[in-house]
Amino acid sequence: MPEQTEHYSFDDAAALLSLCQQEGLSIAEVTLRREAYASGKTIPEILAVMTDRYRKMKESIKRGLEINQLSPSKLSGGDAARLLKYAQSENPLGDAGFARTIAYGFAVLESNAQFGRIVATPTAGSAGVVPACLLKLEEDGLSEENAVRALFTAAGIGIIIGKNACFSGAKGGCQAEIGSASCMAAAAIVEARKGPVEQALNAAAFALMNTLGLVCDPIGGYVEVPCVSRNGMFAVHSFQAAVMAEAGCRCVVPLDDVIIAMRDIGRRMPRALKETSQGGLAITPAAKKHCES
Repeated sequence: MPEQTEHYSFDDAAALLSLCQQEGLSIAEVTLRREAYASGKTIPEILAVMTDRYRKMKESIKRGLEINQLSPSKLSGGDAARLLKYAQSENPLGDAGFARTIAYGFAVLESNAQFGRIVATPTAGSAGVVPACLLKLEEDGLSEENAVRALFTAAGIGIIIGKNACFSGAKGGCQAEIGSASCMAAAAIVEARKGPVEQALNAAAFALMNTLGLVCDPIGGYVEVPCVSRNGMFAVHSFQAAVMAEAGCRCVVPLDDVIIAMRDIGRRMPRALKETSQGGLAITPAAKKHCES
């Protein structure tokens, strides 16, 4: 039987921080114990399931990097492979890791567009961010075991967002999808690197704060443009948020307040900019021409 962990319950970042401080545990460990109580499973059993999920995430990246043809909509396909080739070239801008991370984010969404299996993290449209960040860390020396545990950091942040706002592009715009994913990934990066809980929460706040107002305007209603590129770009955004937090920068607006702001912005956002393809990029001349062809 799992350890009785009913008190490992939290609805917001303030409560999560308090729990972590009281118990001397990371966000990942508190989230693991919370899941053990809720599911009735042991921690090793839960870790085994998450390991399987993480391996499926990496499989979706591998498959996406192998795609060399356009998707049925002809909106995406082959760019992940181009990015990886660029990362492996003699003089990539920034460094090879920068381009590789972008490639991994693209790969998951390109795989999705061609009917590959993905793990929604937290949604299909934002499924590339967290895997891209963790695979990059793993390639830099993080063990698979610790990458799996970092997924529980991401899950803990996701619990808070889900309870106080939403993940739905149709309800909250792309800030609720890609913003949430980047927020979850930023915290996971910090904890994977053994950073303190306060830094992880600051990283999450920075990441989400700087995606506020992002609209959901997919061309033709497909989860491809701008979704594919956003997954690559906001994976890097997650690392940038983690850098700021690890440097000791404090997000003036705490994560709980940033989540409230996201919820408020989502409610005020016009319906045309929330996954309806009735505004933004979806109604540009290029988009209309593509949909007519």
